[in-house]
Formats: sequence, C-alpha cells, structure tokens
Amino acid sequence: MNKKIINQKFYKYVIPSMITMLLSGFYSIIDGLFVANAVNDSALAAINIAYPIQVILNATAIGIGIGGAVSYSYYNGQNKTKQMHKTIGVTCSLLLISGIILPIVLNYFVNNLLVFLGAKGNIYNGAYEYIHVILIGGILPIIGNGINPLLRNQGKTIYATISMSSGLIVNIILDYLFVYKMQLGLHGAALATIIAQGVVAFSGTMMLIYFKLKELSLIDYIPNLITTKKILTIGISPFGQTLIPCIITVITNWMCIRYGGDNALTIFSIISYVLSSIQLFLQGIGDGIQPLLSYYHGCKQPQLIKYIYKKAITLSLAISTTLTILVIIFPNILTSLFNVDNIIYHECRNALIITALSFPFIGNNRLSCALFYATERTLFSSIIVYLEPCVIIPSCLIYFSNIFKLTGIWLAYPIAQVILTIIALYFIYFILFKAKNVNVTVDTEYSI
Repeated sequence: MNKKIINQKFYKYVIPSMITMLLSGFYSIIDGLFVANAVNDSALAAINIAYPIQVILNATAIGIGIGGAVSYSYYNGQNKTKQMHKTIGVTCSLLLISGIILPIVLNYFVNNLLVFLGAKGNIYNGAYEYIHVILIGGILPIIGNGINPLLRNQGKTIYATISMSSGLIVNIILDYLFVYKMQLGLHGAALATIIAQGVVAFSGTMMLIYFKLKELSLIDYIPNLITTKKILTIGISPFGQTLIPCIITVITNWMCIRYGGDNALTIFSIISYVLSSIQLFLQGIGDGIQPLLSYYHGCKQPQLIKYIYKKAITLSLAISTTLTILVIIFPNILTSLFNVDNIIYHECRNALIITALSFPFIGNNRLSCALFYATERTLFSSIIVYLEPCVIIPSCLIYFSNIFKLTGIWLAYPIAQVILTIIALYFIYFILFKAKNVNVTVDTEYSI
C-alpha cells in the first residue's frame, strides 16, 4: 500500500468536495441574509418554512447522482467499461425524468404542503411567493446537483467546484440586484436562486458531455431494471441525508411555534442556516472519500478502506471541534448577520452555543453513512439516516421540551447526535475492524 499516493488522492477528492458541499448550502443562506436585511423577520421565517419543499428537489438529485456515482466507481474498480457507461447514461436519464415530473407534482400540492409545514398568515404568503418560483424552474437544481457527483467520481473534482462556485457568484450578484436594488423581495430572492442553479446545471452538463457523455451510445441512456435498481438502492441513503435535516426542521418548527411562537421560529431559522452549512461542509468529507471507498470496495481491498476512513474521521473531528469552539466563542458574529431585534438576538446566541455541541457528532454520523453506502451496506446507512427523524429526534424534542421548554428544543439536537454516533460506531466495528484483507492487486494511483 503506497500511503503517499493514497494521501494525495484523499486530499484531491476531499478538499474540493467540502468546498462544493459548503457552496451548495450557501444558496438558501444567501437568500436568507439578503431577505433578513432588506425585507423583515417574517420573510426569513417564510424561506425557512418553504425550504423543505426546495430540499426535496435537491435530495432527489443528490440521491440519484450519488447512487450513479458510487455504482460507476465500483465498476471502475472492476474495469467494467460497459457497465460504467450504462450507469452514467441511466443516471442522466433518471435526473431528466425526475426533473420534469417532480416539480409539477410538488407545485400541484404546494398549498397543502405549506399548511402542513406550519405556514399561516404573512408567513404563508411569503413562503408561497418564494417556493412557487423555485418549482417553476425545478428541473435546474435537479440537473445541477445530480451531475456534480458524476463529475467528482470521474476525478473532475476541481471542475465540479468551479461549476458550483460560478452559480454561487451569480446568486449573490442577482440577490443584490433583485432584493436590494429592485426591491423584489422573496420573489427576487427565489428568482436569483433558480437562475444561479441554471448556471450550475448548464456548466455541469457541458463538462460532463466533454469528459464522458461523448463516449456513450444512445442505448446507454435507456433505463433498465438492474441498473436503475442499483442506482436507487444506493441513492436512498444520500437522498435521506439531504432530506432528513428538513424533516427535522419541520418537526422542530412545530415545537418552536408551540413553545415560542414566531420569535422562536425566526431563531430556529437562523440556527437552521448555520446547521445546514456545517452539515454539508462535513458531509463533503464523506462525499470526497466516497469515490475512493467505492473503487477499493470494487477491488476488494478492505484494509485500504479502513485506512481512508480513519484518515477521514481524524480530519472530520479536527474540523468539527474547531467549528464548535469558534461558535461558542463568537456566537454574536453569526447572530448579528441576520439583523434581528434584541430579544431574538440574545435567545439566538444561547441557542447557537447549545447547538454547536453537536458538530463533532454530526461529522461522525455523516462520514459513517458515506462509508456504508459507498461499500454497498445500504441497510446500515438507511438505519442511521431514517432512525434520526422517525424515532430519535421526535423523542428528544418531546422529552426535553417538556422539561426545559424552548431551551429543551435546542438541547434535543446534540443529544440525538450522540445517540446516533453510538449506533453508527457499533455498525462500523463490524464493517472495518472485523474485515479481513483480500489479496488483490490494485493500482493505488487510481485514475478516474
């Protein structure tokens, strides 16, 4: 095992992936920052209420994209070119199909969805104004977010980052123009986001055509049962990883309304922006090592998988612990960005400090799920992903809010992450530390 080469590959994939995931999370945050400063607090709450609907689009794209990317790397590790091409083609077809159908379905049910999410009065009107524009252009975030994993698993990590960065720059410029200068409010913020996603979708598609799609034949794009099933089976965990935070947001919104009203909802909106950025940033480590894990899984090299995972968990703990310390020391800086009144400001400051305690455990859980689905242990990853919103978070929210009221809502999240970490480490013990080395010749220089 050439550790020097593997270390080079590790950082080649992980650093751009972390940047890309962080940038993807900035889209809604940028909207929130501009709206909070140019409109009002209820507009910020409106984006937070509508955000889960937007994330359904992103989760579908990421689920299909990563499902196809993992399958691609697995076949690459086995040198099966025909299956690699078929996987890329079917993945693109699934993204296109879902990009057409899903926004139409969501737009049909959007009124009922907003009511279900807790929107009413001015917040409902603002949420509808925002999400209606997003859904009209819904195919763009699905294509953009779905193609990104395919680029990354072909070794084009820098190009994936450039694509995402270009969209973010466009989003910032258009938010300033539409929200500040033209005073278009939530409609302008949504328009800026969807145009920016169009830039990501277009640039990503052009890059994929140049690097890979020109090698495919027409028949590669026709979905078959075997390839589709493999993509969707692997993709169910990254789909859940993207969607679950929003399900948790919905549950927490209900509890905030119960114990603190609109002020608590605004506080949680700010916390959600911080949490989503941290989650995506740390998930970038898992997504970064996923091509390597899938490749060496295809090569039947469990010892290399163990080495890469240990390196990733060390990096994750170092970064997440540093972020926790920074938030605890400087919570005022984050809170002041959103221009809220004094009552919300002080409560939000305390809530951020409590929530920051969850960061190291979030990193571990995101990394564990990436390990599970990258090595086709989809049952383990699904348990971790779906146990959180279905059992652990609701239980913690109900229990601690009954005791500590609004403070209990903020306490519930870090405690839930500790419980998930214990479960994840139990699964990892059987996957990594009981794995036996398989003597298969493998090129550790690994080029995709």
